[in-house]
Amino acid sequence: MKTTFYFLSKFLVLVIIVIFLSAGTVLASSKQDFTNYMDTWNEKIKLASQYLEEAENELKNGDAIQGCINQKKAAAFGIEATESLIKAFQANGSQNDIENIQTGLKKWKELRDFC
Repeated sequence: MKTTFYFLSKFLVLVIIVIFLSAGTVLASSKQDFTNYMDTWNEKIKLASQYLEEAENELKNGDAIQGCINQKKAAAFGIEATESLIKAFQANGSQNDIENIQTGLKKWKELRDFC
């Protein structure tokens, strides 16, 4: 009886240690995922803005074809950026504003499909 109790207590301690170590890894992984998604968001949204500006300039100069090409590029980067932002919010455990971000994603897709 005493050896069974000893074995069970050691086993439970081992299980608790494994759970705490796993939880720490999950939290660290989640934070790293959040950082990676936010880095992608920042990079892609910057590119999307640049292509939108180029598209606007091309359209003002009368080059509808090049303007449309740049608009599609901008939308592609905008979609990637917004999807990363959604993943960042999810990795962070936040559900606030995801609906608004998904509306923004829809707008990027509409912009892509407009040309």
